[in-house]
Amino acid sequence: MQRAIVTGHTTAIHLLEWAGLIEELDVQTLIWTFRNAGGDKNATVNHTLRIGLSQVPTRDIGKIKRELADMQNEAEQEGDQAKLRFVKGIKEYSSHS
Repeated sequence: MQRAIVTGHTTAIHLLEWAGLIEELDVQTLIWTFRNAGGDKNATVNHTLRIGLSQVPTRDIGKIKRELADMQNEAEQEGDQAKLRFVKGIKEYSSHS
């Protein structure tokens, strides 16, 4: 799974789920995916989110928000506009879910 995420191989992510090799995604894997997604980062994160994470446990929402805030601060300090757009896109999407 990690190799598929790092390389952005969304077909592999889908096939791993379809084959039943991945049934549920934990929050740590989701956070890892935010930082390490390759290829089309948005598509990779989107496909990863579809894997059994229908509802984030309340206790984990704070972890995700802190990680996204850290990533946004890093992007702002580094002047990395692509990373900043990526993080803001995740935050915007999650506020509508």
